[in-house]
Amino acid sequence: MPQNPPAAQRQAQPRDHRQGNVRTERYAGPRDYTPGQRPRNLDNRPRQFDARDYRHNYQAEQRYHWRPYERPRGWYQRRWVYGEVLPQFFWAPNYLISDFWMFGLAIPPYGYEWVRYGDDALLVSTYNGQILQVVYGVFY
Repeated sequence: MPQNPPAAQRQAQPRDHRQGNVRTERYAGPRDYTPGQRPRNLDNRPRQFDARDYRHNYQAEQRYHWRPYERPRGWYQRRWVYGEVLPQFFWAPNYLISDFWMFGLAIPPYGYEWVRYGDDALLVSTYNGQILQVVYGVFY
């Protein structure tokens, strides 16, 4: 009967979010425009889309220096994953990333916005706050 290797020899394996753990992939950025340049199709947010194409937790390949992040009083840093619901006060203008294209984030589908939470960017439904996608480490 095979034995499990000692903890020091085990390698961490990404786990699927559906099992309550985070699976993180590398985020190369959008394919339909060049980051830092305003895309021509910026106003044509997709209305019909498959949410399964967005449900990912990514690690940013590039980091950007942006204004300092001011955490709401009483909140502590945490790691969000897609499928969770972000409280509504995080959708306030000072957390929205309206110029997401400057940071290599994809054009959000209709009804979604990019929101900054610490160093991370979260793609959030403006209807109910459900997180559709996370890109960790976009900002520093």
